[in-house]
Amino acid sequence: MRRVSIVPLLLATAACGQQAESRNRAEPVRATAEAPRASGARPDAVARARAPSPASARSAKAVSIDDDAPLLDFHYAWPAEASAIPELARRFRLDAERTKAAALTAAAQDRKSAQADGREFHQHLLHRDWTIAGDSASLLSLRGSIETFTGGAHGSHGTLSLLRNRRQNREVGIETLLAPGQSWSGAIRAPFCVLLDRERAKRRGEPVRKGDLFGDCPKANELRLLLADGDGDRRFDHVLVVADEYVAGPYAEGRYVIPLPITAAMAARIRPELRAEFRPQPPVQ
Repeated sequence: MRRVSIVPLLLATAACGQQAESRNRAEPVRATAEAPRASGARPDAVARARAPSPASARSAKAVSIDDDAPLLDFHYAWPAEASAIPELARRFRLDAERTKAAALTAAAQDRKSAQADGREFHQHLLHRDWTIAGDSASLLSLRGSIETFTGGAHGSHGTLSLLRNRRQNREVGIETLLAPGQSWSGAIRAPFCVLLDRERAKRRGEPVRKGDLFGDCPKANELRLLLADGDGDRRFDHVLVVADEYVAGPYAEGRYVIPLPITAAMAARIRPELRAEFRPQPPVQ
């Protein structure tokens, strides 16, 4: 069947990483103090103790859960790098179970209503794919792409973000990577709004008019931020700023993904122990 997509309801039911994902919305990106570690434990020792062993990492496999049934076309997938982290693999599997159950309930209710109303029922769809945006020695950045359809005029798409700090063995926000008192907010906001307007003008075929519907720059908490490695050298070089449907433009314009370079000035604000995992780029012109 055609893969169109859905509802905020299913986004809200997603159990996997929602607290961590919300930290990677484009709230003011300001550093906070690092969580304390066990007394006398060196960071590298903690990381080695908690990281997957090389053997388990090599044996980890990508996972794809697929079930195309009359009520629901369901798909949920994550990469081998996530499978190599047991806590993350468990969370994804639990999230798949919960989101599938919620989607099946909604589809069954829709079919029942369709029968009562004498209208045709259309199979629902829920697809969620986690892919790697970047993977360094200490950090794993994942992008979640959601595609859903619940029988309406069209489906919908959404974006999730998840950043895992292997040193701390937990999901974190981008702001935790910065030295205390440092922020990326201004470095992200200004160039994003400029590049977004360039792209909106290109898609619309006319200049963006401030004050119009979808004419202003979206609010920070409406966006998703993802650390990205554009050339696969295991060093982060960009921040992807994602504005999903209806955030920066109407449905017909689709989502906007604006890559912003991590400049030398931004890299200088990163905690010293993590700076080698970033590769500065020239600023936006």
